[in-house]
Amino acid sequence: MIFTLALVIGLLDNPPAAANTKPATQPFVSAKYGVKIELPASWELAVREEDDRVFVAVIPQKDPARPGVLACELGLAPETLDEYRTRLDANAKRKGPNGGTLVKNEVVKTAAGEQLETLREFRPAFGGLWRELAVRRVANRQLYTFTLNVDEETYKTTRPIVDDLLSRLSFTQPNTGTDKSGPTRWTQREFRFALDLPEGWSPVLAPSEVALFYANAPAKGIWSDNVLVIAHPHRKLDLHQLATTLPDALRQAEPDCEVLDCKIVKQGGADALETIVRTKRGPFSMTILERRFKGERFDYEVKYTVESKRFDELFPKIRKSLDSFSELPGEVPRGGKTKSA
Repeated sequence: MIFTLALVIGLLDNPPAAANTKPATQPFVSAKYGVKIELPASWELAVREEDDRVFVAVIPQKDPARPGVLACELGLAPETLDEYRTRLDANAKRKGPNGGTLVKNEVVKTAAGEQLETLREFRPAFGGLWRELAVRRVANRQLYTFTLNVDEETYKTTRPIVDDLLSRLSFTQPNTGTDKSGPTRWTQREFRFALDLPEGWSPVLAPSEVALFYANAPAKGIWSDNVLVIAHPHRKLDLHQLATTLPDALRQAEPDCEVLDCKIVKQGGADALETIVRTKRGPFSMTILERRFKGERFDYEVKYTVESKRFDELFPKIRKSLDSFSELPGEVPRGGKTKSA
């Protein structure tokens, strides 16, 4: 994630005093996101555990109206960092100078393991030179991106500090809100539902706060097939009517999509609307298998998104996974839209 200069400028009205080249540090620990790192005490935390941002720390600079930042963002891991590097190179060529000047983009071996270092230079309208260094590491099937965005003068003194902090950071298993309850079965502990996953799939932190459950397969390139579960409070849900109206609604929302099937099937002992749609996600052709059905507690949407070239092979497995969904006894939050910390 690239933090725009507008965000950098607007983070603090009264930034703290200038940073020392050998600053005193204090620990930042996020059990939810699985990160432990020391941060300079003078770098004020502007964001903590918000959506896909683990933290945003503000770095004082010579111009107090324009502080820099060090931020950490969570994403899904690619198959290899080199796959990600290749995609960044291609994006830089398409975007041209509007995306800044790509100075460095290479996988580097460190004592802590491989990391992808991407350095861009920007010349903002107000003058001067800004540098944006993104350091990416993979742990627990998650991609952690640490982004330093500062002016040229601050970069010279801050880069060694950031290198030192990253050399000593540690990762723990993120809190996905799930527990393993069988060889391939996982339980969402707060909302008390469970399903079997295809072999090799496992829960990871969801890219959206809306999803109560998110799991993926091992990555292929920069993509990983995935499943998510969304819940809504009970509402009027006429599945037979929806089966006639949903295909047109999907085409209106995404004209290039192809609705392959939309029919009523059984989910346990109840009816469910099963839809299969082929569409584009960037350069990929994706096929989405989704079921909508009414449970005892909520109305659910369970959605599998896989690369189209693997869909026929995976179809029996993900349909078996869908059939395995069940609610479990116990109290759950109301509304179906909050998540465990």
